[in-house]
Order: sequence, then structure tokens, then C-alpha cells
Amino acid sequence: MEISIVDREEFIDEPGKEELVHLIERILAYLDLSARSELCVSLVSDVDMRELNRRYRQIDATTDVLCFPQKSDVSPDLLGDIVISHQTAARHARKLGITVDEELRLLIVHAVLHLLGFDHKKKKERETMRKKEKEVLSYLAD
Repeated sequence: MEISIVDREEFIDEPGKEELVHLIERILAYLDLSARSELCVSLVSDVDMRELNRRYRQIDATTDVLCFPQKSDVSPDLLGDIVISHQTAARHARKLGITVDEELRLLIVHAVLHLLGFDHKKKKERETMRKKEKEVLSYLAD
């Protein structure tokens, strides 16, 4: 698997990046994805996330996570890009009474499922996606 972590703001240290890579490898393996899978996760500031959200979704606000799928018939192993606002993740973690690592784990599972085609716009889709999120998070907790 080729997993890249981009963190220009240095929100996490090198051991933290290695832990994220290991986490993502476990998620992709659990979801039975190819050992040739490629994925990039970028940790950005709220300012950068707001700009991305404005540019790609026409929403002038920050958000916790954005996904940019790349998978196609031509490149089936190229899953895409995940962008996470580390600052928003930290705020959400404080509000929820969990660690930032726990929030990042949830966001990455959520985002990987989006890259695989899961969605939550409709009730049935949301139920299916939430069930799969819980399944993967339960696996990761073991």
C-alpha cells in the first residue's frame, strides 16, 4: 500500500504520522482493498480547509473532512485524497470528550468509506454507512 501523510503545518510528529499510516493500512486491509492501494491524507488548518470547501463545494466555511475520490477503471488502486482540518478535529474531540487521535480515526474511516462510494445524503445510505463505520471502528478497537 502506498499511503502518504502530508502535514505542512506539523500538527503531528513523525511517530504520529507512522501511527496514522498503520491505522490506514489496517482500515484498507479490513475493507479487503488491494495491497497496491494508494491514498493521500493531508492535515490542514481551518483557513486552508475553508478555502478548499469554498473552491470545491461552494461553501464558505471550514469543515472537518473532505474527500476527493480518484478510483476509476483505469486506476482502480488509486483511492484518492482525504483532507482533514486538524484544528476542527481537535475542537470536535474536545467537545466530544475524546482524544484527537480518536477523532482522526473516526474521520479517516468515514472518509475512506466515502472514497469507496458510501454516502449519507439519504436515510438508507446514512444507515448503511453508519453501520459500516461502526463495524470498522469496532475492528480497530480490537
